[in-house]
Amino acid sequence: MNRAQILLYCTVCLGVTLALLTVMFRYAEVPPGVLARARTPQAMESFPDLNLGGVYGTVSMTDLVGYYLQHPPKAAVGGAAIAPAHIGGC
Repeated sequence: MNRAQILLYCTVCLGVTLALLTVMFRYAEVPPGVLARARTPQAMESFPDLNLGGVYGTVSMTDLVGYYLQHPPKAAVGGAAIAPAHIGGC
């Protein structure tokens, strides 16, 4: 391949990619009504019950928040941060 063919190939690939992204962006947009509702706080009572499965079954949001407030997550001992787990690689 000569230099002109390589440049043409790169230009065509970038053009096709830009065209595909332009078409797909329309399907990725969130409607304005949904976006406005997501930005306003909702009351706990307005959420449907959550099915946690297994032994827990269906739990209301009020019960779930109440349990969280009564049993907060435990802080790290001595202020030490939890070391991240490395999976393979360097």
